[in-house]
Amino acid sequence: MRVPIEWLKEYVDVQASPEELAHRLTMAGLEVEAIEHDEGEPVLNVKVTPNRGDCLSMVGVAREVAALYGLPLRHPMPSARSDEPGDAAQYAHIQIIDEDLCPRYAARVVRNVRIAPSPEWMQKRLTLAGMRPINNVVDVTNYVMLELGQPLHAFDLDLLPGGQIVVRRAKSGERIVTLDGIERELQPEMLMICDATHPVAVAGVMGGGETEVTPNTRRVLLESAHFNPTSIRRTSQRLQLSTEASYRFERVVDPGGVVSALDRACELLQQIGAGEPVSGVVDVYPRPAQERTVTLRPERCNLLLGLNLDAQTMVDCLRRLQLKAELRDGVIHVTVPTFRPDLNIEEDLAEEVGRVYGYENIPERLPFGHTHRGGDSPDTRLIRPLQEAFVRAGLIEVHTHTLRAPGPLDDPARTPVRVRNAASEELSTLRNSLIPSLMDVVVHNLARRQTEIFLFEVGRVFRVLPDGDYEETLKAGFAITGSVFPPGWDARYPAADFFTAKGIVQTLLETVGVDEALYVPASDPRFHPGRSARVLVGEREVGIFGELHPDILEKLDIARRTVLAGEFDVYTLWSLATRRVRYVPLPRYPAVLRDLAVVAPEDLPYQQVEQTVRQAGGDLLESVRLFDVYRGERIPEGTRSLALSLTFRSRERTLTDDEVDQIVGRIVQALEGIGAKLRA
Repeated sequence: MRVPIEWLKEYVDVQASPEELAHRLTMAGLEVEAIEHDEGEPVLNVKVTPNRGDCLSMVGVAREVAALYGLPLRHPMPSARSDEPGDAAQYAHIQIIDEDLCPRYAARVVRNVRIAPSPEWMQKRLTLAGMRPINNVVDVTNYVMLELGQPLHAFDLDLLPGGQIVVRRAKSGERIVTLDGIERELQPEMLMICDATHPVAVAGVMGGGETEVTPNTRRVLLESAHFNPTSIRRTSQRLQLSTEASYRFERVVDPGGVVSALDRACELLQQIGAGEPVSGVVDVYPRPAQERTVTLRPERCNLLLGLNLDAQTMVDCLRRLQLKAELRDGVIHVTVPTFRPDLNIEEDLAEEVGRVYGYENIPERLPFGHTHRGGDSPDTRLIRPLQEAFVRAGLIEVHTHTLRAPGPLDDPARTPVRVRNAASEELSTLRNSLIPSLMDVVVHNLARRQTEIFLFEVGRVFRVLPDGDYEETLKAGFAITGSVFPPGWDARYPAADFFTAKGIVQTLLETVGVDEALYVPASDPRFHPGRSARVLVGEREVGIFGELHPDILEKLDIARRTVLAGEFDVYTLWSLATRRVRYVPLPRYPAVLRDLAVVAPEDLPYQQVEQTVRQAGGDLLESVRLFDVYRGERIPEGTRSLALSLTFRSRERTLTDDEVDQIVGRIVQALEGIGAKLRA
């Protein structure tokens, strides 16, 4: 908010320099972002936090300045107050249908209106505050909004049939042309100001062109209201229409100042000769706001602030903010006015005492009290080993955005969660998979000629359950493309393929402590049908990985390149862990090595071959390694030759050749049982 200092001095006689005033306001919580000079006059650019809507006015800032400097506040109260309907009730008739969105709506009438430019002094103040002068009637409504923080709107009364005002939600299919000349489609949850038949203004946001004040206007109905801030915020966002009025209504406008703002506007209109106010006010107030009482214990206040103030000093600080504070029985009782909706609990009052007393006056001292031993959260204890496993496998961690647009890489088995008030289509859903986010990073890097990309992320994903509830869970995902090792001067290393991804998966499973996993073909449309696998532990699926489908890569403008990705459920992985990492001493006895070549059908999975070998080998079989696959001459069509390296070892003694030969015989016999024969 722009605060011209000369205008500010009309309400509080502060003599501080602009720099000193800016410092004091910033220390009190009203950050002054800049001191600007417009037409030779200093203007403070004040950043107002969302909970301090009362400071979006000259009087609100003056109230803060008066409290900080201990000066009296000169409030521009109108000379005549309106309490009764008077003659205004003959011209205006107000009906509030949706009281939950509009707890108060008031109107006054001005006749014999003469539209002309506003006085030079008013135009200058409006310009310094960042608003464009239009005409005397509109300028007065803007002036009062800047002065008191209460937005007003002027209707041409002769364009309102019977002076009828109906405050209600929009009906399906209704439209309105706003003052900016744009026709807008309305939605049923939006609050409208209507005549007897249709909308004439978007409540709290912008008026309609149909009842706009023009040079032909002779009678004006002035609107002043209190609207539900959440409703105004949603309407403003959905219409993509933000105004000075909506900015204030979103941050709560004082319901107690509705009528006084009307009186002030009528006073100014009469003062500048713009019209003659009709006596009385039509004030519909079905839900009057009540002042609440909040108590503050002086000892609690001192404990929170680290001060040693007496109770009377605290009372004085609160009274300087125009709060009614009394000390009774050692407790401070504060009656909170309606213009301070942010003061609700004891800690809020303690903060006000600290702001007025001065945070810079709080002495420095070391913290005291009991300390607690820190530690990882339960989720962190699950995540950290997985992060370390990915790093050991050569991957780099990334953190991507939770919000994204729907796309072909979304998990088809998980219904995405839509965001109701999305800022854009690109941020319209909560991700149901990590793979789309990881691929965004891959595409971004490929576009910048980074060709070796090995990424991982551990993060949360979301979905809608069949019963309509929502689920949030933790996933670990990766995406890789390019050479496994950077190319050197003498050779190019092969590009990452399905088995590279499988190696990453095995590293992950070993880290968790999963001894046995089954890899079965996947039918996920995101992946290549013949180069992807679901990973099962027991009968439960823990994840999926493989080569992304070429059609999807084409949509991402990735050509002539293989990209592999995978995703695993963190909680499921750890729930299926069957062992803990433990120390095993180095072997004392030598190993016995045997190589075995078997011919197996093409449709016999290697995993089944290895499992058969391990089961037949028993405890003395230390490891099984596939070191060659051959297809060609002297191998029957539809089969392949698998060369296995077997390592045998006992931790208690040296094995003999006869013992190993017997075990190898059992292995060969077991392999024949699944259709794999020893190669001649």
